[in-house]
Amino acid sequence: MNMEKITNMLFPVIVSAIAWLLTSMGSIQADLINIKSKMPILITEQGVNTDSPISAEQRAKVKEELKMQIAELSIRVRLLEEHEKTRGYK
Repeated sequence: MNMEKITNMLFPVIVSAIAWLLTSMGSIQADLINIKSKMPILITEQGVNTDSPISAEQRAKVKEELKMQIAELSIRVRLLEEHEKTRGYK
């Protein structure tokens, strides 16, 4: 085969590949800018993660549920202690 024919056939493919690469790099750059713009919302200047409203709400629900369970367990322990005291006096 003639090298000139191969070069003529490959030239459009190479140009298309370069155009696709440049387009992809532009898309990646736009994504990176989008991520960097949201970083201050997620991480403070001191490097501490901040809560999203969803996770803060879920954490509050879990905390409230744990408080209720602890209160219930405290009542059960008191009842058991009282039962042991009354049982010991007999």
